[in-house]
Amino acid sequence: MRVLMIVQLVDEREWLRGFTVDWIRALAARVERVEVLTLEQGQADLPDNVTVQSMGKERSRSRLREALAFYRAIGRVIRDVDVIFSHMTPRYTWMAAPYAKLYGKPQMLWFTHRQNSAEIRMALAAARWVTTATRSSFAIDSPKVHAMGHGIDTHRFSPGDSPPDDPPLVLSVARLSPIKNHHVLLDAAALLRDKYGDPPVRFGVAGTMIRPGDGDYYQSLLRQRDDLGLDDERFAFMGALPPTELALLYRRASLTVNLTPAGSFDKAVLEAMLTETPPIIAIPAFDDLLGDHRDALRVPDPEDADAIAAQIAALLHRTPAERAAMGADLRVRAAAHHSLDDLMGRIVALMENHTHA
Repeated sequence: MRVLMIVQLVDEREWLRGFTVDWIRALAARVERVEVLTLEQGQADLPDNVTVQSMGKERSRSRLREALAFYRAIGRVIRDVDVIFSHMTPRYTWMAAPYAKLYGKPQMLWFTHRQNSAEIRMALAAARWVTTATRSSFAIDSPKVHAMGHGIDTHRFSPGDSPPDDPPLVLSVARLSPIKNHHVLLDAAALLRDKYGDPPVRFGVAGTMIRPGDGDYYQSLLRQRDDLGLDDERFAFMGALPPTELALLYRRASLTVNLTPAGSFDKAVLEAMLTETPPIIAIPAFDDLLGDHRDALRVPDPEDADAIAAQIAALLHRTPAERAAMGADLRVRAAAHHSLDDLMGRIVALMENHTHA
């Protein structure tokens, strides 16, 4: 089977979308050929059966020239592919619809977000299948929607041989945006200091700004940190890290905190689990994976700094061996349902059920 995969970025060094390269490799291992069409091209080591064409964002092309490049690229390969697979960009699915209809090529969209926009509905109408992580990670009910689990590279995100940092590192991996509640984590860090006897602990936030207004939020976080009497040694903003460095950072942490609200299925939580790092989270969708550890790891309200500080203190009070046992159990659970290899097998099987019919 030959697949046209349309993505936003091909660059294994990039912190937010570098994992897309892992997806391309995993897909290429299961099909005859992958033609990749990307908005922007960077650095990537890809198999011989993968070809990449770029719309030219890395060359600062205009939106019009990018759109023209999109259609020229599809026109060159459409006759030679069996399926069009768009990753996390509904726009590409409805933009490709004229070619898909003309040449009878089914489309698949992978999308994990709770937004419900006209663009999402247009993509749903144009797609044969919509694949997503869980039923709660796509906003529209439709028989086209298939919940398949997330796809995390379980080899990259795996436990290390060395013990976590001492003093303990409490890590948050998320873009710098109000919805991620970093301001609440700052309050929790101050409460941990003031209410729980100043245990020796450091906080780190890995991630950066990606949307308009995020810069203002980041500046407000720096002011809040100063007002709370915290410094860069106690609460560090580490910026964007490529996936390989991020995996190493997870291994150094004693625990992670993810304060994304309900309605999401944040893959950073799974990355933590796969490195055997217990995550404190506020997302009910993870309850099944938490299992017996739910009471220790989930907070009902992502804006309740008191409860978050108490949860962090209780988890740090456990011995390293107890946290390690908890982490090992969480890795088994996460790997069983959210490994990239298994997900790609399910995606390809869904494609083949049509193309071989």
